[in-house]
Amino acid sequence: MARTSTLPPTAQGTTARMTVKRAARSYSFGFAAALFIGLLLANIATLSGGFGVTDQLANVAPMAIAALASAPTIIAGGFDISISPLILLTTTVYVVWLAPNGLGGAISVPIMLGLGLVVGIVNGLLILALRVQAIVVTLAMFFSLQGVVLLIAPNPVSLSGTGWVQHLAGSVGPIPGGLLTIGIPLLIWFGLRFVPLGKLLYAVGSNDATAFSSGVSVSVVRVASYGLGGLFAGFAGLALTGLVSSANASNATEYTLVAIAAVVLGGTSLAGGRGGLIGPLLGAFSIYLLQNLLATFAINPAYLQIVYGGILIVAVVLGGAVTRETGGGLKRAGAPLVPRRRSGQALTLPEALLAKRDPGAQARPAAAAERATGAGAAVRAVAGRFGDLQSRFPIAQVIALIAVFLYGVITLPGLGAWTSIRSILVLAALVGLASVGQTLLILIGGFDLGVAGFIVAGALTVTALRANYHQPFWVALLIAVAGSGILGGIAGYVCHRFAINPLVVTLAMGTLAVGLVAVQNHGLVNGDAPPWLSTLAEPATTSFGLSIPPSILIWVAVAIVFAVLLHRTKLGRSLFATGANSRAADYALISTRRVWTATFAFSAIASALVGLLIGGFSGTVNSALGDPYLFQSVVAAIVGGTVFGGPGDYTRTCVGALFLTVLTTVLVGHGASPAVEEIVYGLIILAAIAIYGRQRRLRDRL
Repeated sequence: MARTSTLPPTAQGTTARMTVKRAARSYSFGFAAALFIGLLLANIATLSGGFGVTDQLANVAPMAIAALASAPTIIAGGFDISISPLILLTTTVYVVWLAPNGLGGAISVPIMLGLGLVVGIVNGLLILALRVQAIVVTLAMFFSLQGVVLLIAPNPVSLSGTGWVQHLAGSVGPIPGGLLTIGIPLLIWFGLRFVPLGKLLYAVGSNDATAFSSGVSVSVVRVASYGLGGLFAGFAGLALTGLVSSANASNATEYTLVAIAAVVLGGTSLAGGRGGLIGPLLGAFSIYLLQNLLATFAINPAYLQIVYGGILIVAVVLGGAVTRETGGGLKRAGAPLVPRRRSGQALTLPEALLAKRDPGAQARPAAAAERATGAGAAVRAVAGRFGDLQSRFPIAQVIALIAVFLYGVITLPGLGAWTSIRSILVLAALVGLASVGQTLLILIGGFDLGVAGFIVAGALTVTALRANYHQPFWVALLIAVAGSGILGGIAGYVCHRFAINPLVVTLAMGTLAVGLVAVQNHGLVNGDAPPWLSTLAEPATTSFGLSIPPSILIWVAVAIVFAVLLHRTKLGRSLFATGANSRAADYALISTRRVWTATFAFSAIASALVGLLIGGFSGTVNSALGDPYLFQSVVAAIVGGTVFGGPGDYTRTCVGALFLTVLTTVLVGHGASPAVEEIVYGLIILAAIAIYGRQRRLRDRL
């Protein structure tokens, strides 16, 4: 006789949901697997000449291994956006140095893999030594590696043959080369299951404090995760070398965002502690097959952006839904409500928020007592007073700005003229305005990779779409503002509701915005800015009879508004409180979900509006219009003194934008190459964040 369940229907439904959720957690790559199978079958059915497994594996290998290289650090609770330029660095070293000097055979393999391993370990050591956010250190490495690639190969370099490595784009004996370059990292990862490091990566990524308390050497594990990612990047360099047989510095960022997207699409949590390499591999395969399918049907590339963005949103929402039920920004479940004193006594809510906004607040009484005694008391007193001032005003940045500018005026004739200063201010204004939303997001602990997309979408809406549909300017502007605000608000809500890292969500929304606008523009991502818009942004224009371009006045007005908004309004206090401790802010009756939603919506709107000025300054709108401002907006905020979760404000970002613009102008004036500029950018980020963005040691946070 068949057995029947004795559970009530409600309990049965609850049990079924728990079973589904448990399966989704255990097999987080399920969505990517289903998507991969569907796209693979569609590709096979539509390719009349055969699928060509060997060629397809060779083509997808660099992208797939870039995703594999990004996964170990993410699983261990870190992040590495320098993987793409590292891949190109290994390829460039082979093309420019190894192959021409007779080292193009098998000996090149350990050299390229060793280079990737060393760079990865350096990343990990810098993060540990400086005690700063991983994304900031790897952003600095991102710029530095780009600069090194430019130094080695300032112009594209090609080889007629790449020796033994060229077989990796075909077959090595009976084995497809792509299968080797992808398979070996997978075998290494599988082998880690049989050694402690494999489990320790997940332990540290899940909760580093608990792992540390259990006797795990968290520092060693984290450095190992970055070394492992660098090693895998070396394999990607081998695959790319065999595929293209050339080095082109302009491709250094080709895999930066797509690798992150593949990791998330594969179900690996950006919060760490969950996932593997199968998911990112399937995610990369899915992205590649989707591109193939749309190219086969000659579908407008704009639709690819829409589909791509939509799939990423679905993937991250599904991942967030199975890991937790409620949001709370990026704060992990189980995090303490408020920071605690080392003695174990809890801080009150006002003290907790103040301590986050001003990290030196707790240490001042002890520091004052220490300064009162001992040798060098006067020096320590001066240093302490300077530290107090620096915590309130960007004194060091202003001094550095003045010093660099004076050096430029002395060494570069004409730099002190008003025409030169005016041009510098216009360039700084564009960077500063592009950093408005980014600064607010960094203050609440977020990050916006959609800046470039919304800049393009906003500029395209009020130029090309306005001309195509013969709409008044104000109607087009309203559409740009409303559309950007809706997409940005959705991104903020989703991130908070499901506790999702905003990197991929904002990237997806920016991509979606460009795709939607491009579809309306007949698939084109270009247009011409109207003359009046160019006049608004040109350095030579005047305002109210004064020799001051309108863009500078707009920037000044925005800076004043935000100085008042952040420090004199309830909304500003809510932003700081949310960034300091979102759970504490919730208990203080601040709706952090509304704060996140509104801030992300504003960031998207601000990017769309500044896109008008950037389009007017450039004279034309194209798909790459916003790319220079994506990471520049982050660099300006960080160099200015704003760190993730606070402290900081927009005034500091303005100083950072000015400093970067003046420094770049002086470097160019002295004949510095773009390679030197990139390396200097990286060094400046490291120096700035090491001064005021250091976190407490792990053992001090227990």
